[in-house]
Amino acid sequence: MRFALLLSAVVCLSSCGDSIIGPNTDVGLSVWTEVSPSLISIRDTTTVLHMRVFVANKTNQEIRVVSGGPPYVFTFGNEPIPHSGLWGSLRIARGADALNAGPGIDWWGDSVYVFPAHYSEYSEQAMTLREWKVRGWPATIGNYAARGWFNGREGKSAPFYFVP
Repeated sequence: MRFALLLSAVVCLSSCGDSIIGPNTDVGLSVWTEVSPSLISIRDTTTVLHMRVFVANKTNQEIRVVSGGPPYVFTFGNEPIPHSGLWGSLRIARGADALNAGPGIDWWGDSVYVFPAHYSEYSEQAMTLREWKVRGWPATIGNYAARGWFNGREGKSAPFYFVP
């Protein structure tokens, strides 16, 4: 019984943490997106939807990334590109629309990003469904995904759902 429980825990941990534990970009950083809450009613216009793009250095060495800016190249409505000078980007996907199914954002910052060993940070877009709709985006029932980039390098996306 203990062996089965231990085996289940190992399988669960190894399937959940690949992109967060190890680097998933060409510069050695881990990038992922989280959404909270991941399930929200389209009738609930006051709950705040938090969408965060995380960047982490899980290594024992400092990592420096030359951003390419200034100037900064904002790519609203398009897929972010590497070396655009941006810290990060967030896009909303749904169905066939991979980039423009909701309000996206680009964050700019510095000419060189320095990530000490075992360091992480995030940028956040937080809004209610009322704000989502005011910005001109329909909030329809269905599956969505928050896609996040660090300096044009896409990480693991996060699903979220609008329900009745």
